[in-house]
Amino acid sequence: MSEASLGEARTKMAVIARSEPRELRSARRFPRKLILTPLIFVAVALGAGASAQQAFATRALPGVMVGGVAVGSLERDAIREQLAQQLAEPWANASVVLVDGRQTWRASNGQLGIAPDLEQATTDALAYGKSGKIIDRLGAWFDAVRGEANLPFAMRAQGTALDSWVTQVSHDVDRTPVSGEIRVGTKGVEATQPVLGRSVDRTETIAALLSADSLGDREVALRLRTTYPELDASGFDEAYARAVAVTTPLTVHVEDRSWDESEAGLATLLHVERVLAKPGDLPAIPAEAIAPTARYRYAVTLDGERIASWTTALANLLDHPGKSARYIVSSEGALSVVASESGVRIDQEKLNALFLDQLTTPALGGTRQIAAPAAVDIPAFTTQQANDLAPKISRTSTFTTSYPPSAARHANISMGASQFDGVVIMPGETFSFWDLLGPVTVERGYAYAGAIINNRSDESVIGGGLCQVSTTIFNAISRQGYEVVERHAHGYYIDRYPIGYDAAVFSPGVDFKWRNDTANPVFIYSWSGATSLTIDVWGIPTGRTVAISDPVQRNFVHPAADQLADPAFPAGVSVDGRDVWRTRTVYDASGAIIHQDTFASHYAPVWGGPLPSKPAQP
Repeated sequence: MSEASLGEARTKMAVIARSEPRELRSARRFPRKLILTPLIFVAVALGAGASAQQAFATRALPGVMVGGVAVGSLERDAIREQLAQQLAEPWANASVVLVDGRQTWRASNGQLGIAPDLEQATTDALAYGKSGKIIDRLGAWFDAVRGEANLPFAMRAQGTALDSWVTQVSHDVDRTPVSGEIRVGTKGVEATQPVLGRSVDRTETIAALLSADSLGDREVALRLRTTYPELDASGFDEAYARAVAVTTPLTVHVEDRSWDESEAGLATLLHVERVLAKPGDLPAIPAEAIAPTARYRYAVTLDGERIASWTTALANLLDHPGKSARYIVSSEGALSVVASESGVRIDQEKLNALFLDQLTTPALGGTRQIAAPAAVDIPAFTTQQANDLAPKISRTSTFTTSYPPSAARHANISMGASQFDGVVIMPGETFSFWDLLGPVTVERGYAYAGAIINNRSDESVIGGGLCQVSTTIFNAISRQGYEVVERHAHGYYIDRYPIGYDAAVFSPGVDFKWRNDTANPVFIYSWSGATSLTIDVWGIPTGRTVAISDPVQRNFVHPAADQLADPAFPAGVSVDGRDVWRTRTVYDASGAIIHQDTFASHYAPVWGGPLPSKPAQP
């Protein structure tokens, strides 16, 4: 809009204002100024902008620079000529430095095949500030007038040198991402920490190299993109912290007893799983980063079954069971009472819950301390009960077996029998040979002696001869009519035991068990001689009677001529194999049958091999 046009508009507006009534003009004078001022400014700006746009349609805006070269107000040919004159300097020798922190890569424009693109630079200069919204165009004008419109110089690359250089830089800089990994090893939890990778954004880097703010030496920041692994910190850190918490060395204590569990032992309680992350499971990867095709996370949980088994094992170690009262029987048969003792028993349910609650939380210090919840363990048979029963009990059964002289066998039999001396079996309780015997080790006094393994004698078995103890107890208690729960025959018949009425034991898997199915406790005592063992059973007489049938023997088998000789038998000595059945019938005081058991035994043939051949007579 010209000054004349603007003056004419002002005159017209004044005439209109004067033609209104005075009172109306007075009432509207102040609001009209507020409205007309911005309208006038916009009208002036629009008019000026339109005039400037027309005036500089074929020229660059005043003050515009390209790569530091002033080209303001020049037309196309003049701009091109101005830029060409400035480029008369040795452009090819200007250095280009790619920068990544302290690491740099240096080359020259000539080495990289970079050359100015005069046509594009000229076009960019002419186009500056002449498109977009009015506010954008006005902003471009203000920048140009203030000398702040410095356009990057358009470049072009000839050949493949630039691409090859950026590729080489990529080889130096690119770092492959590393997925996190959690493993349960022999020493506990092992981990590979996740590491973000990085990759040169070749497209953006080349674009930056081809866009110069100066025609001289220049530095260009290397354009990088972060590369995420399939399993990054968001899917690793929390799970790993949980695994570390669980495997913090642990001390469980009750009273003056404690148990230390190592990192490796605790690691066996973990269940570690690498799972595919669902949408929303993990924080989103930044839009500018390179994401993997699939994302994963770790789920670390406690194995409930293992925790329960471990809790039971710990309780067995830390329990201090109450000791039932017992009787000491003198050689004359007199009874004296050994007082009962209260103990402490772990509350396994509460301890299990405590483990599930605390193991996954971080522990203070290097070791986690847990006080095991426990309660007083009242003995099943108290001193008072023992004193009350003493006048009523008597020896109700006894049985003796013998064995050939052997120092090793005697050590095993006497040591094993001593574990049952004074044992109290309460009403409803089941006797287990192995549960009550305890560990069979050299440290406890056991020796290597003969035992039957796979129907053959083996003279180098720790604890060989313990079947003498189980067989003697079996014969003593079965004659009192107690319920037999588990009984096994030997691999071959041993003639020092009642045929079909033996009880073999072997760990693991072969036990001898019986249950006290009466209303009163049963007491067992052992007496070891040099070549014999006696088991006495004491209690309140049950009124039961027991009938044991004669053995029924069938299916006799003589050792085959090619059967291997057994080292426990002399040459020429053999024992036929056979099947044997014996039936035990138990009657109560009224004559009613309580139990009727048929004990079946299968004995394999065994021998010491044939006698040596006699030398031929001359």
